[in-house]
Amino acid sequence: MSPLFIAVLIGFFVLVFYQFGARLAARHSVSWYLISAFIFVASVRPQWLRPLADLMGIQLISNLVLAVLTMFLFAQMLEQYSESTRSQRQMVRLVASLAAQNFPLPTSSRSERPRVLVVLPCYNEAENLPHLVPQLTALKRSTQELELDFCIINDGSVDATPAILGELAPANHVTHHTNIGVAGVLRTGFEIARRIGAHYAIQCDSDGQHPIQRIPDLVRIAQERGVDMLIGSRFAPGSDGNGLESTTKLRRLGGIMVSTTLRLFRGARVEDPTSGFRVYSRRAMNTLLRQMPDEYPEPEAIALVALARLRIEETHVAMMPRMLGTSSISGLKSARFMTKLTSALLGLRMRTLFRDRGEAAHPPVVSLPAPAAEQLPARESTARTRASGE
Repeated sequence: MSPLFIAVLIGFFVLVFYQFGARLAARHSVSWYLISAFIFVASVRPQWLRPLADLMGIQLISNLVLAVLTMFLFAQMLEQYSESTRSQRQMVRLVASLAAQNFPLPTSSRSERPRVLVVLPCYNEAENLPHLVPQLTALKRSTQELELDFCIINDGSVDATPAILGELAPANHVTHHTNIGVAGVLRTGFEIARRIGAHYAIQCDSDGQHPIQRIPDLVRIAQERGVDMLIGSRFAPGSDGNGLESTTKLRRLGGIMVSTTLRLFRGARVEDPTSGFRVYSRRAMNTLLRQMPDEYPEPEAIALVALARLRIEETHVAMMPRMLGTSSISGLKSARFMTKLTSALLGLRMRTLFRDRGEAAHPPVVSLPAPAAEQLPARESTARTRASGE
């Protein structure tokens, strides 16, 4: 095999992934890498595939013809897929932007209290909303230390959810007229948070599993520790049980697999990577608005925030079973979800590996946003000053 041919082949694949890599969904990156490896082997060492060809009754053709055809077809598939991914992302941005504009701006523009927005993804939760909305309203009224508001984002529900939200939370919900997934919901929530000047956004499920009374406490912890992403974890230290009360053994096993994969990202060591109960700082929100995950926002967001050199921590939160209804991820869907998620994280790590190494020698210097620090309550600001002095 000519060294020149091998060099040309390698150069082709490097060029292809340099041009298209950032335009592909991370969840399919591993598939493209495997396809590339197969094409490379078929072009350089086709005899390795002879047993498979004989089994299928196929006669191997020359390296040159094989290489030209496979490289052409591969480039065409990659181009079509990247265009499809780009169109899908544009659609999600459009739906999120239109929905975000429908959330009312706060009446008071200035407040000494930190402004916090609770973002609740909602798809077909008509059974749970009558229990959840009054709790959120009561929490909003009783929380004096925060300028707290909430937004339930109806992600194209097809049950009675729109009517219930119109009745119970007319000023605290927006609607996606097509289902765009949790990642799209978070984009909408972060855009709303930016429009109203929120210092923190709280992601919280609409099925009643997350103890919303812990929200002020989570914000306080994030403030005191200077954390950009604080995850409410079932498995963090402090649990009295094993955390399986609100999940299944299969999903816990999948979570361990995802946690292990996340350790490939510096600063992303977490025990409950799929938890949807978490606090995002302004910096974390801005990071994710620039590069929102396509499908699995919770674990991929951890990886992206870690790549941005922001601070991630966990704190123990006792979760509860769903109030009513069933989870959209159960049984075999759970195993499929975890497998695709692990593939997405591996693809993201491969795609960012060289960039990460290049930045390691000169890590960016980050600091807390000035508005968030300025609006800390006096006792918390004093506590942080003492902690830094120690």
